[in-house]
Amino acid sequence: MIDILCERGELAVVASSNNLIGYCFIGKLHEAFALLDDLLVKVLSRSNPMLPHSCTPLTQRSVLERIGFFEKLPSIPFHVAPHQLPEQEHVCDQWLLSPSTCYHTFALLSGRKEQWPLQCFTAISTCHRFEPESGNPMRMASFSMREFIYIGNRESVERESEAAFQYAVKFLRHAGFDIDLEAASDIFYGEDSAATRKVQKARGIKIEALTKSPAGGRVSVASRNFHRDLFTSAFEIGDPAQQVKMHSACVAFGVERLLLSLLAATEGYDPLRLMEMLRSSAKHFESAGEPA
Repeated sequence: MIDILCERGELAVVASSNNLIGYCFIGKLHEAFALLDDLLVKVLSRSNPMLPHSCTPLTQRSVLERIGFFEKLPSIPFHVAPHQLPEQEHVCDQWLLSPSTCYHTFALLSGRKEQWPLQCFTAISTCHRFEPESGNPMRMASFSMREFIYIGNRESVERESEAAFQYAVKFLRHAGFDIDLEAASDIFYGEDSAATRKVQKARGIKIEALTKSPAGGRVSVASRNFHRDLFTSAFEIGDPAQQVKMHSACVAFGVERLLLSLLAATEGYDPLRLMEMLRSSAKHFESAGEPA
């Protein structure tokens, strides 16, 4: 499919000699990318209003250090340093290309000494992660991640983030796409051991949405993650006088991966047909008066 899209002038592959960097979408395929992201925001905003914010490509190393990022995943981040300025070499230990969208949300709320029942945020950013696996068109070093972040009391956070994730899955399924759900585990929320992973899966800490990959097999295109109080504690978000700490959760979509997987399921890999299917599903839920 990738070769066909390139031949049609709808996609350009950005790659080094041995690794895929990412994709540039052109014309109608770019329109489909923008529409998919826009409809995800509309669908997930119907049950809870979202406060949008922007993100910078760079983030401080200290932001990731607060959650023990480097002890858990030391090979992933890309460091940034000024070119040919030896006196500024220390900067490479301070600046990183951001690996995830939600870190920006927690960083901008850092130190806020307030308690609230539930607040919802959304942002999209270009994320950067080193991918040692080459040859897989779904493993990009640079990609767009749309996230919806829920912060508040545990009950509200878990209920509303799970509902939003299910809304999105329902929206995609009604559009005609095959979406499976699977319990997963996350190294950030416990030690990386078989026993911990088993407990996390049993408790539903992380759920992934999978669909057919253009490369064959199934691929994860979205996830719902319960953070518990990991991020709110690390970034000191909440009233310290309150005994019960606020929790957080996120619903995340890899937009390029999702778009290409959905496109692969359309006849002729047609962006216009894909947009028609997505608009039809969104219109159905809007007219039915349900969140999604």
